[in-house]
Amino acid sequence: MTKPENPSVGAPQRVRRRIAVAAFGGWSDAGEAATGAVEHLMHAWPHRRLRTVSSEDYVDFQVNRPELVIDDHGRRALTWPDTTIDLVSPPSGPEIVLISGPEPSIRWRAFSAEILAVLSDAGVGTLVTLGSMLADAPHSRPLPVSVSVQETPYEPAPPNSYEGPVGIPSVLGQAAVEAGLRLVSAWVQVPHYVSQNPSPKAVLALVRAVQEQLTAVVPLHDLEEEAAAWQRGVDELARTDPDVADYVAQLERAQDAAELPAATGDAIAEEFERFLRRRRDED
Repeated sequence: MTKPENPSVGAPQRVRRRIAVAAFGGWSDAGEAATGAVEHLMHAWPHRRLRTVSSEDYVDFQVNRPELVIDDHGRRALTWPDTTIDLVSPPSGPEIVLISGPEPSIRWRAFSAEILAVLSDAGVGTLVTLGSMLADAPHSRPLPVSVSVQETPYEPAPPNSYEGPVGIPSVLGQAAVEAGLRLVSAWVQVPHYVSQNPSPKAVLALVRAVQEQLTAVVPLHDLEEEAAAWQRGVDELARTDPDVADYVAQLERAQDAAELPAATGDAIAEEFERFLRRRRDED
């Protein structure tokens, strides 16, 4: 059940201008990239709690257990795997609603309805759902990010769209579209051979995808440094393990081949136009 923690936020928001960004741990959070992106946004600007969706009704505690921690006063306390909904205030542009928690174990439709009720009260018009998946992506290249936008539930699916099992981002996203929200879905590919630890490079890729939806400029300097350090660490691993080095080289060749533009007249013309624009800008 949702516990109101700031009743003053909600009712006055009649115009749906705000953007919400949602990420959930578990199945759709390879390398902790999706939840890491929301955490980065949370720490980028001042924020305050809007609601907490209690884990009691939605989470299997044998899957996501509560944790015992020592608080600032040296006392033991339990933390529960609740879903938090926070409001962050950038220096420019509308405020942003951030949603983060574990993937629910049960009652996904009820969970989505509870989240959407909060977003409606908060004046949200666009929901951005984040996900990260294990893939044959080389760590040494920009990690691929796929972004899709859906305005209404009646839009035909793009060619070669995914069909199969989904996580809570897809369920919440579809419910949001049916409720009249604009949906932006962003997924990043995380190299499966280094997926055991958090991936700052994948976090950075998702934050940059979110940036496309915001007017405020997200500070990235620290995250960029963490991503560079992560890549140097994986580079070192590849140098000390010939099998990893060979595998990375194969992935690089496969990605390069897939990204080569077709040698058509249109492709050549587009490349020539880009060359002329670069020359004009230099002059």
